[in-house]
Amino acid sequence: MSWLRALLVLTVACGQPAGAGERERARPPVFREIELATAAGLSGLARDNDGALWSVSERAGLIYRIVLDRKLRPTIQAFPIEQLAEKIDLEGIAVIGDGKFALGTEGRIDGAANVLLAERRGAAIIITGVIALSEQVLGLKLPMNAGAEGMCGVGDKLLVGIEATGEDAGRRWAPLAVIEDGKVARVHRLWLMTATGKLSALDCRRARDGTIEVLAIERHFEHTKILRFTLPAGPGDITPIEALDLGPILKSRLNLEGIAWTEDGNVVAVTDNQWKKISGPSLLLVFAPGAVR
Repeated sequence: MSWLRALLVLTVACGQPAGAGERERARPPVFREIELATAAGLSGLARDNDGALWSVSERAGLIYRIVLDRKLRPTIQAFPIEQLAEKIDLEGIAVIGDGKFALGTEGRIDGAANVLLAERRGAAIIITGVIALSEQVLGLKLPMNAGAEGMCGVGDKLLVGIEATGEDAGRRWAPLAVIEDGKVARVHRLWLMTATGKLSALDCRRARDGTIEVLAIERHFEHTKILRFTLPAGPGDITPIEALDLGPILKSRLNLEGIAWTEDGNVVAVTDNQWKKISGPSLLLVFAPGAVR
């Protein structure tokens, strides 16, 4: 399946700023919007070794497998999650093995952020373990609805981005926890780039030089930036670079809560359409080649 080829032949002008002039509209689109027939409130996005995408519904208790054909038409399978606790929202997903997942959660109560370990058994998803992320380990307070928002895994490492933020000398940061052997090995401060943005998604992959490359989304209403950085081999702060500023394009229209690299090395993202009310369908954004630097 070549998404690169599919994108190159698409001429639908999606992802352009509202009110753009003729010159702007003539430029290649930044992304293509694909409607997904899922429950409301998608969050998190991950790719498995077969190229399929996986996402979760925050409150419907479902994991989705999404496969795109050459024309970017989605085929979707839903898998119910058994024995999911009440007042817990699912916010992130990482594929950590064949049929095995890590799920990021937050609580509708203060101080709740956990990673659920899960595996697929037949047509259902079973919870097999929990990794707690305490306020003491993360180094800040966890208010309601600000937990493990971004997830990704490479090799024996699981990365968890926390939505809650801290401040130091006027600079804002978010915790990035690195889990090894089922325990938090270290927590980095990831310096944020906006005055109000919070982490909403992560993806990671092994680079040719053996390091771990990471994509993150920082967003809050008018702010939506895709960030890129290399995971440090040991302790230390992280200063990302801006891979794409979507603020002027989205103009608060979409809430991106999942991101992933495709087989072709391009980028896709999912939108969360559930806030105080449902706003439009669930969407998968397929970015044009080179749009995310």
